[in-house]
Amino acid sequence: MTLGDWMITLLLLFIPIVNIVMLIIWSVDSSTNENKKHFAWAYLIYMAIGVVVSIIFSSILISVILAAMSSMNY
Repeated sequence: MTLGDWMITLLLLFIPIVNIVMLIIWSVDSSTNENKKHFAWAYLIYMAIGVVVSIIFSSILISVILAAMSSMNY
């Protein structure tokens, strides 16, 4: 892949929803360049890890806030 191909690839990944669709297409399409295919798989894995970590931290934060609010006396 050339530099221009990578720039277009990264430009497409900046667009919400389009990035997920394109990553799925690139990761399963047999005609996709092998480097782009591995990049798409790695990017999807990192996105999934980010979602899981965000859910865990959000749950912890919400539980801490609710616990602090329930112990307050008005």
